[in-house]
Amino acid sequence: MEINRLEQVKIRETTQWIRVCGSDLSNPVLLLMQMGPGLPIINETRRFQRILGLEQAFTVVYWDQPGSGLALRESARPDDLNPSRMVADTIALLELLRDRFGRKIFVAGFSFGATFATYAAVQRPELIDTLVAVGMDVDIRAAERNAYDFALRAARQRHHRRAIRQLEAIGPPPHLNGKQFTTRVRWMWTFGGVASNSNYNQTARTLAASLLRSPDYSIADVVRTVRGISTTQAALLPLLANTYLVETVPRIDVPIVLVQGELDQVAPLEPAQRFYDSVTAPYKRLEWFERSAHTPHLEEPGRFREALMSLRHSKALQ
Repeated sequence: MEINRLEQVKIRETTQWIRVCGSDLSNPVLLLMQMGPGLPIINETRRFQRILGLEQAFTVVYWDQPGSGLALRESARPDDLNPSRMVADTIALLELLRDRFGRKIFVAGFSFGATFATYAAVQRPELIDTLVAVGMDVDIRAAERNAYDFALRAARQRHHRRAIRQLEAIGPPPHLNGKQFTTRVRWMWTFGGVASNSNYNQTARTLAASLLRSPDYSIADVVRTVRGISTTQAALLPLLANTYLVETVPRIDVPIVLVQGELDQVAPLEPAQRFYDSVTAPYKRLEWFERSAHTPHLEEPGRFREALMSLRHSKALQ
């Protein structure tokens, strides 16, 4: 690769970290925004390069958002984490990348990463070329109800006594603390609502292995990252509980492509369709991934790569 380096950057008076990878600096720039809250992405660089190979057509920027991964070197305090901070830092990074590369930025956001990217696009559309929103959190109240009902229904169908006991103990949503959220996610993941090709324990092992094998994370970074996931979730989840993009984002002045897994129980189909139908944009498209749940980029990576490549190709022809 022409460029493949970890960089320390100043974003709104804080030190943060990005890894920039690409084969040709004349290619479009693509910022990846991880799901979460609290999950890092710089540790995923090697896996993304292996299964997606986006660096052949884009200069790809991996960013550990505030409250995750290498960003915790600067601060592990949850009191400075809120949705406005997440969006403001996103805008600041987009400005930095625009100024460095001299062009608008493609953005691919996953889950809440897509939600934060959407808010950034509403505020500063001139920074973004195209927004790809993967499994975006559109309606949190509806999503929580759907996720809980799915997990409890699946547990009862399987006569899984431990899952039934734990899910009934936390009760129906809202689930505003880390324990409730983790319990729901654990069983929803185990029963296939998050990913069609891995369960909760497999995913946790994959995350741990990627952190330990990454050249960018020290042992101290790994410990901070793992601890920071629950801390960041505890800080942000109550503040995100009323997210409803159908009302708050009636218009977005950048092209937007929604990527939605048909098996997704985290960000279910109906709110995604409702947002797509209601939002006004210069261009919009909704792509359904039939064999995917909440992570189409990992469950159907070839098709996801093709979707991004088609966007890049269409821009090249303009």
